[in-house]
Amino acid sequence: MTASAALAPRARNELRDGWRVLCAALIGAGLSFPSVPFYSIGIFAPVLAREFAWSFASIFAGLAIASVVALIVGPFAGYLVDRLGARRMAAATLVGFGLSFMTLALSQGSLVQFYTSWVLIAATGVGTSIAVTRAVNGAFTLRRGLALGITLAGVGLFAFGVKPLGAWLIATLGWRASLVVIGLLPLTVGSGAVLWGFAAGPASASLNGAAVNAGVELSGLTVNQALRTRVFWTMLVTFTLAAFAVGGPLPNIENILRTAHMDASAIVTLASVIGLSQLTGRLVAGWLIDRAWAPLIGAVVLLGAALGSWMLSQHVLSYHTTMLAIAGIGLAGGVEIDLLSYLVSRYIGLRRYGVIYGAMYGLYVVSASFAPSLFARAFDRTGTYAQVLQGGAYLLAAAAAVLLSLGRYPINSRKILNP
Repeated sequence: MTASAALAPRARNELRDGWRVLCAALIGAGLSFPSVPFYSIGIFAPVLAREFAWSFASIFAGLAIASVVALIVGPFAGYLVDRLGARRMAAATLVGFGLSFMTLALSQGSLVQFYTSWVLIAATGVGTSIAVTRAVNGAFTLRRGLALGITLAGVGLFAFGVKPLGAWLIATLGWRASLVVIGLLPLTVGSGAVLWGFAAGPASASLNGAAVNAGVELSGLTVNQALRTRVFWTMLVTFTLAAFAVGGPLPNIENILRTAHMDASAIVTLASVIGLSQLTGRLVAGWLIDRAWAPLIGAVVLLGAALGSWMLSQHVLSYHTTMLAIAGIGLAGGVEIDLLSYLVSRYIGLRRYGVIYGAMYGLYVVSASFAPSLFARAFDRTGTYAQVLQGGAYLLAAAAAVLLSLGRYPINSRKILNP
């Protein structure tokens, strides 16, 4: 019997035993920061621009401000995840994030007030993604890649559903009530799901913080050790570049398609491709990551996104070409976070996962969140997205090349994967 055949029953049992964790993590990830604001801002931006005479760049600057806050708060939130456990932190941050998101409905035309809401959104919400991925990394070993893919497929599901939902809510209830309804989702559904799903099951110590409280030391590097490794900085550069190049076009996609003179129904349909491609990318890439060298899978996905950005930069776009281009970019947007989480656990370990991943995640969010505003500013100045999309294509190709330089998994990766 081969080693893979011998491990197959264990892998199946791992997924079966951890189904509650997976369900809760999927819901929590989909209804968290930055998923909710990142994929809903494109729906509300035209309404806010008409209501308050704000530029698109000013509106998308809220994401950039939130990202700076996430960078500052991220390591501290990760420390709390390591100390308090994923369950408590995921539930608390989902409640805080939902309440903070609803404050956007109080906007009266003051950008200071608008940006203050974004500060609160990031400060209260940044810990959810750290907590959710920490829980999954602690609960799964043989199918960790697939488990992370399933978890973060929740982001793709939200991205797919929020655009038609948001459009219907705005038409039915108005934009203020729509923001409140969307904010209620993490407050109620998200927090309830993680309290239920993270209550028991595999790796309960990882979920509830019992390992730390009992003095159990997990395998992996300390923060200082990680900072001295090449792989840490390689991952940091790769995902910072990729986050900018993928994060820029996605919230701007409706406006990109408008500049290509596509009708409203086509824009809604094509924008929804983002969610479907992210969902597909996370599941397929998660399955592949468990069976192949993860950096290679990531590089192929990034090159596909580079091609998609280049295709969108052309002056003449057909419907099917545009769909393929959006799918390529959406696929990368779906893979990035779970790939980053997997690589941190594989190359660095779980010993100080919360702080290390929190720092990387914070910088990722900064890059992804500044990008939409810069893409929008390029449009405000030139009336086209062509040049900035081409620049993004070059960045994605560079990120793919840097990712391939990670090299083999550490010799003690089996120990890191099995704390």
